[in-house]
Amino acid sequence: MFDYRYWKEGQREGEDDWNDEWYVNEWLVRLKAAERVFLSYGRENLQWGPSFLYSPSNPFFFDNGRSNPQMEVAGMDFARVVFVPHMLWTVSFMVNTDQGRNTLISTDPFEETYAAKIDYTGNQNYASLILSHKDDDTTLGYFGGWTVSDALLLYSEGSMRQGSDALYPNLKRRSLGQSFLEALFAPNSELRPILDRYTSLRSAYMDKTREDDSKIYPTILVGGAYTFEDIGTLTLEYMYHAQGYDEDEADLYYSLRGRAAYAYLDMGAYPGLLGQFTLYQTGNTGLRFLRKNYTMLQYYKGNIFNRMETTLRWTQNVDDGSAQFLGLLSYSLGNHVELFSSGVLNTGKEDSEFGTFINYQVMFGLKYTL
Repeated sequence: MFDYRYWKEGQREGEDDWNDEWYVNEWLVRLKAAERVFLSYGRENLQWGPSFLYSPSNPFFFDNGRSNPQMEVAGMDFARVVFVPHMLWTVSFMVNTDQGRNTLISTDPFEETYAAKIDYTGNQNYASLILSHKDDDTTLGYFGGWTVSDALLLYSEGSMRQGSDALYPNLKRRSLGQSFLEALFAPNSELRPILDRYTSLRSAYMDKTREDDSKIYPTILVGGAYTFEDIGTLTLEYMYHAQGYDEDEADLYYSLRGRAAYAYLDMGAYPGLLGQFTLYQTGNTGLRFLRKNYTMLQYYKGNIFNRMETTLRWTQNVDDGSAQFLGLLSYSLGNHVELFSSGVLNTGKEDSEFGTFINYQVMFGLKYTL
């Protein structure tokens, strides 16, 4: 992998960086242990499910590889046992023994995830159930699809679990020390604005407040795809994400993140360290999506002049109004070489999910297939 980066703004404005990395992302050793029983071990990008926006039934990967198919999803190490009792049914048992190259940014150490998966594949429909367990948490996932006609496909995918191990913004009760400092510095003191920002940062924090919650939190995605005879395929998805922040939590989250950024940049010493840690937490909440309601509209057209294919995708955060536009284009130069490009444009106010970090991103590449 060759990687070139240029920073147009920010702390590294005007700088560029070039590096290369060589690795094997996927490999597999498989053995037929008995009739209809197969054993395997290797590094895999283990994906399933029909959804484009997100694959909530997959307990192993946040990224389903469809947000940008040209970006390789790093593999993890898996041991699997697969039993095929009937041509329509498959039963799998699997465990990710190591995170491999898929090193997620998290404050928690790596934990193995165990999963059992039952698949049914019919002529015009398919369905799967996935039961997974990690640490003390158990999740039930599913996906299924129905081919209504040659042109129309309907599908759904989701999961449910008790509680959540994600980070949520939380308010602290007012401390005696905070009250003392506010009494010590008068409201018109030159140091009072700094004190106010420091004490406000100390008054809220990110925590796993739902870790021991007995409530069931579902994620449900429904979608449909219609293929026109000569125009292409149009796909529409809606997702309800119960673990996401509500309005009050989102307001507190963005307020806390803003105060943490100020403390990190301008206050120095201990407040700066506290701000840095809080920024790390707000950037790595453990949630794939921050809010609860999302829609996605996608247009795909392949085999354009027998050389090109394109994808246009609009993802809308219904709760905060922000959105993301994704464009993908590939052009075949023959049997082995392909040019490709992708572009991402984020819209929304500063305190919104898609309007937060980057305004736009463009990627160009060349792919060679043996």
